[in-house]
Amino acid sequence: MVTPTLPRGAMVALVTPTTPAGEVDPGALDRLVGHVVAGGVAGISPCGSTGEGVRLTSEQRLDVTARVVERSSGLPVIAGVPMLALPDAEGELADLGSLGATAALVAPPGYFPMSDAEVENLYLRLADASPVPLVLYNIPAFTRIPLSVHVVARLARHENIVGLKDSSRDLEYLQSLVAAIGDDEVIDFRIYTGTDTMLVASALAGADGSIAASANLVPDLGVQILNLVSTDLRRAIELQRRLSAIVASCRRGTPPAGWKAALSLLGLCDPAPVPPALPLAADAMERLRYEMREAAVLGSTEARASG
Repeated sequence: MVTPTLPRGAMVALVTPTTPAGEVDPGALDRLVGHVVAGGVAGISPCGSTGEGVRLTSEQRLDVTARVVERSSGLPVIAGVPMLALPDAEGELADLGSLGATAALVAPPGYFPMSDAEVENLYLRLADASPVPLVLYNIPAFTRIPLSVHVVARLARHENIVGLKDSSRDLEYLQSLVAAIGDDEVIDFRIYTGTDTMLVASALAGADGSIAASANLVPDLGVQILNLVSTDLRRAIELQRRLSAIVASCRRGTPPAGWKAALSLLGLCDPAPVPPALPLAADAMERLRYEMREAAVLGSTEARASG
């Protein structure tokens, strides 16, 4: 098995555009993929948390991934695979291999607690059989199962486990992970942050890049920040402050309702999340519209047209 090296830089945790009934909107998906590709992202990760992968059926996730692969202009595609029943996850990984996905983003199943030994055995079993490489997903706020540093360090030695997305918002954890894995030059393993407000901090701590929700809305901003960290840190910090303000505005409602609402203001997709989640209320939407204009994400013409 030839394992591809994943890119460094800013990638997008892609929103899944849907109708109010929860059906995938292929036209809006095409527009969104075109938008993020034009914004310079290094890769696309559909059907993760921002992509509401757990609210979609397996068939919907595979359809979304197939369409993203076709329209990604050759960029790496790291598809989310939500997991409860292990055989279902194994089947979906097999299907992703036939679709041409670059890798799969896999979080541990978030219902029963799991010991470190169980987490390690789970990922080893998946990696041994999967036709696509795995990217581990540490998002304990949702799964209640943190991926410990020593377990990740051992899993990183598997040739079919190629990276980790960390959405813990724990910089000490990220630093420990970089130290545990970065000292071994034999391991080809990427570490990404999933926290938009920590792009600069994560890069300085040694992360390889990001897989973040904000790249749906302002893809060029995250790209600029990560490019500037090593050349103009002061400017990178200035842009990080701007991005953090945008993120705060979009953290409204049940995730990712705020991001979908902001994208709808740009005419990219419907504001409705996948049921049973609800879209933003009218007053929250108007406040978001105001804040997007203030942040120069939305021009006055766009604001009138979307209203």
